[in-house]
Amino acid sequence: MKDMFERVCKNYILESKNDLKNNRLAEYIRNDIPQTIYKELQLNESSYFIKASPGQGGWSNIPWIGIFDRDISISAAKGYDIVYLFCADMSGVYLSLNQGWTYFKERYGSRIGKQNIQKVSTSWKKILSSSLNNFSFEPIDLKYNGNASDLPLGYELGHICGKFYNASALPSDQVFIDDLRSMLAILQELKGKMCDLSIQNTNDYILARDKIGGFFEFEDKTDPLNSLIVDTSCLTLALKKPQDLKLKTNKTISKKSGKKVNFIKKQIRDTKLGLIGELMVLEYEKERLESIGRSDLIKYIKHISKEEGDKAGFDILSFDKNGSKIYIEVKTTTGAEDTPFFISQNELDFSKKNSINYYLYRVYNLSAKKKSASFYIVKGNLFETFQFNPVHYVSASIDRVI
Repeated sequence: MKDMFERVCKNYILESKNDLKNNRLAEYIRNDIPQTIYKELQLNESSYFIKASPGQGGWSNIPWIGIFDRDISISAAKGYDIVYLFCADMSGVYLSLNQGWTYFKERYGSRIGKQNIQKVSTSWKKILSSSLNNFSFEPIDLKYNGNASDLPLGYELGHICGKFYNASALPSDQVFIDDLRSMLAILQELKGKMCDLSIQNTNDYILARDKIGGFFEFEDKTDPLNSLIVDTSCLTLALKKPQDLKLKTNKTISKKSGKKVNFIKKQIRDTKLGLIGELMVLEYEKERLESIGRSDLIKYIKHISKEEGDKAGFDILSFDKNGSKIYIEVKTTTGAEDTPFFISQNELDFSKKNSINYYLYRVYNLSAKKKSASFYIVKGNLFETFQFNPVHYVSASIDRVI
């Protein structure tokens, strides 16, 4: 294996000045290198797929060799894999546990995709830390200074752990073999921690955890709400003005009830719903300000509950058409518009003290399956609009909406 890496590092820059088609080094990378790895590691081709690429249509700035677990992915564009990444200046090669950058770019766009792939990498570093005795968490530098492609940066951001081999001091075959075996063992551990071997569910779970800033139970790893937390742009939010709306009194609080409630799971779910509702309202506010000719104020909108927690008494700071501040509280349920919702004393007091600039955005009928929700807006002191039962406060009736 040492000879294999040495041949590429020594000859790649010179050969890349020639045509890629029918080039002997390119053919060696594509055909001979995968077979060498299969043979040296005695890997089963029914379990692993190995692909090496000097480029497609033209020489790649960063040639690579990928080792894929067929249960996870057989594409460098998506999923988790082991990859050898050659530096652009051929000063060395990295062995890297990495991710498919194209998946993030296509799903979130380049800017948010770069943020998300790095968040997933950081999370896996923490999850797998006990296994990484022989590998480094440090960022990798592929020595690419061009701007023709964002793939090199994607490789760097997607790196979870790995090892650098200097081209001028390549180790023995046995070191390469032992290192790759160790990395294959870590890939198997990662595989065992995925959500039903689903790349999307796994990434959504990790990114949702990052946004919420909390810890989910195992059962929540495939919760469809995770996907909505990560990307609310797929949701449709419809503003409605209910007629003669009456909220049902809360009848779920009873010590005699035989139904057991897992309060930890309920709190996690309520937290997720609350965050999704707030993210949807944030987007709505940006669109509203733009529609009334105040796009200049969009950059000043703040997600207060995320930045300061619940102590502020409201969730979102926005503005009216005159540029005056408005304070928005968001309450979200999957139930209908008359479903009771919980509100704190602090939030009620804030609505009373700031009634002129206070708005409740009541999001309801949130459906992960339909990717939609509706909402109505209530302005002013909530004590003048709702009646509450003192169990943290539960809304009981309503007589005024706007």
